[in-house]
Amino acid sequence: MIVAVSLLTMFAIGADPTPEQLTKARHDLASTNVEVRRAAVKQLIHSDLSAHMLPEMRAALKDADGEVRATAATAIGNLGAKAEPVIPTLVVQLEKDGFKDARETAARALGRIGKAVPTERSAVKPLKKTSTEDADPVTRTVALGALAMMNEDVPGQVGALRKFLAHDEPLVRMKAAHALGMIGAPAKAAAAEIATVLEKENDAHRRGYVARALGNVGDADFLPTLEKALKKETDPGAQGEMRGAIQKLRGKP
Repeated sequence: MIVAVSLLTMFAIGADPTPEQLTKARHDLASTNVEVRRAAVKQLIHSDLSAHMLPEMRAALKDADGEVRATAATAIGNLGAKAEPVIPTLVVQLEKDGFKDARETAARALGRIGKAVPTERSAVKPLKKTSTEDADPVTRTVALGALAMMNEDVPGQVGALRKFLAHDEPLVRMKAAHALGMIGAPAKAAAAEIATVLEKENDAHRRGYVARALGNVGDADFLPTLEKALKKETDPGAQGEMRGAIQKLRGKP
């Protein structure tokens, strides 16, 4: 497995892959060893290989392993318009997959593809249904964010996402804040609620995401909130996100 991962890592960035590299990646995706399949599909998230392996990644959406299915959806979503043919398979994953992470990543992928292909609207109805009916609140928030990415009733998605900022689960609050941050200025009215989420968050990784969201919605009145959070922060990753958000609210690149 280590060899497989290292080989994939070597050609994760660069020019067009060679036939040998493609053969190796396809072999790993078809492995009977689930850890090899997981490693192979994970490497495709940010790889020049992925554009050449859409059929294989589409097949991975039907893998027996939920983690493989979830990661495949992420890799496919990163292809944007090139992944338009996979929309029907992603919709099936969104609606029927029993692994909640796979539904979540399918929702995000559909949003990214829909943003890249504005005329493609077949995912709107399934995403709307997911945003209100999925059993997992994280998946519901991601579906709302996907609809906003597709420019589908953005004010409506902002209003729905703001409700999740008061959710009992910290992860749900973070995902809602992140989605609002991705919407940007149209979600500026949620800045005070995002600031409250930041002040309550006790996980450094999530604090970083929430701080970034607060910067992205663009309300400079909350610079003091970010500056106060930065003074208390000890995690380098979260500190970096907070500094970036402060710079953004100060109007600096």
